[in-house]
Amino acid sequence: MVYSHKMETIQAWVKRLDVRSVRIAAAFLAVAGVALLWHGTGKQVVLVHGDEERAIRTHAMTVQEAVEAAGWTYSDEDYTSPAAGTAVRSGILIEYEPAHEIQLSADGEVIPVFSAESIPANLLASAGVPLFPGDRIWVDGFPVEDAGEPIAGEIRSLHVVRAHEFELDIGGVVRTIRSGALTLGEALWDEGIVLHEADVLLPPASTALHAVSSASIRRSRALQIAVDGRMVTGYSVADTVGEVLADAGVALLGLDYARPALDEPVPEDGRIQVVRVHEDVQVELEPLAFDISYQAVDTLEIDQLQILEEGTYGVEAVRVRTRIEDGEEVERSSEERWVAVEPVTRIVGYGTQIVIRTMSTPYGTLEYWRAIPVYATSYSPCNLGVDWCGYTTASGVPAQKGVVGVIRSWFNVMRGQPVYVPDYGLGSIEDIGAGFSDRHWIDLGFSDEDFEAWHQWTTVYFLTPVPAPENILWILP
Repeated sequence: MVYSHKMETIQAWVKRLDVRSVRIAAAFLAVAGVALLWHGTGKQVVLVHGDEERAIRTHAMTVQEAVEAAGWTYSDEDYTSPAAGTAVRSGILIEYEPAHEIQLSADGEVIPVFSAESIPANLLASAGVPLFPGDRIWVDGFPVEDAGEPIAGEIRSLHVVRAHEFELDIGGVVRTIRSGALTLGEALWDEGIVLHEADVLLPPASTALHAVSSASIRRSRALQIAVDGRMVTGYSVADTVGEVLADAGVALLGLDYARPALDEPVPEDGRIQVVRVHEDVQVELEPLAFDISYQAVDTLEIDQLQILEEGTYGVEAVRVRTRIEDGEEVERSSEERWVAVEPVTRIVGYGTQIVIRTMSTPYGTLEYWRAIPVYATSYSPCNLGVDWCGYTTASGVPAQKGVVGVIRSWFNVMRGQPVYVPDYGLGSIEDIGAGFSDRHWIDLGFSDEDFEAWHQWTTVYFLTPVPAPENILWILP
């Protein structure tokens, strides 16, 4: 019921409205809707001209219309990116550069061009000016490395320098070069041809290129000269080692020499060694050993020595020549020798007095006339330290206990002499062994059945009777 009442109220209010007022309101709403629709269908566009940037909302259909909508005048020579006829979409970035006059000179002519082009190659193509290999382009007074790359900023002048052709001989290999460089040296640099300081270029690098029809390069060789403890690195066109050293300012003095020799060709690897040589001549003094003379002393007991006269060393002089190369001795030679001081012989007395002594042993009291400290080892027929067995001794008796071996010099004098060795027993000298160079030595014999290993110091006692003087080794080696 409440709803019905409200509807009746609204219907009564509408009937009271003026028909004309309703029409005016409807028209206003229609215009407002169209305006909102027009504004809503505009596209947001950003335009860039040099350092200036503008953001606008536009209904332009193409890039050209957008440029004009921004308040800039457009002509066919102007530059836009994207192209002028490109359809505009919301958010697009448009670059705009108006055309300007450019002075283009080539082949002796000056051609005024009205353009906004920033790529030199395109600008030349639009003007109908061809580029040939080696031609050089200058933009606003500066050389251009790549004609296909854009130039920053406006181009005001463009100059084409036509390449000049010449022949270049490098070590017998001839090539033709076209270049727009001003000088020969610049043309070689452009070609990537590097000249070392010692290379020979004819004509000189400063020669104007248009005056060059042919040129030649004689390449220098890389060199390493070892001299005075250091390495000198350089280049040279010289053919011999001597010429190279002269170019490098390296002089040979006295006995100095070079490897290779001065008159030899420079080696392929370019390595040269200078050897500094000097010789020293000195007199060196060397000790001259004195002789030793032995003299029997009957008041001195056997195996005792006594210096009767000291003796003195002499002096021998020798003239020595030493050859030194690069600080190291390589040769030494003795040229002359003479005795500056004669040596004096040392006289040593050796005892010849025999004293008989006794000692108690498991074998009873024994008399001995000589006792010598020795290092004792042992052996048997099959314990000789070799891979075979030996049963016969130097004196012909079988190898068994009681056979004592000594060095040959002892055996030659002491053969058959009776001895006693504590803990070993009685024996006699019947065999020869090798011995030791730094001590007196004996080798104690055994049979294989009763072999005992000996490696120790002991004493050998020589038993009476005392042998004849000619069978006594008075001085033991």
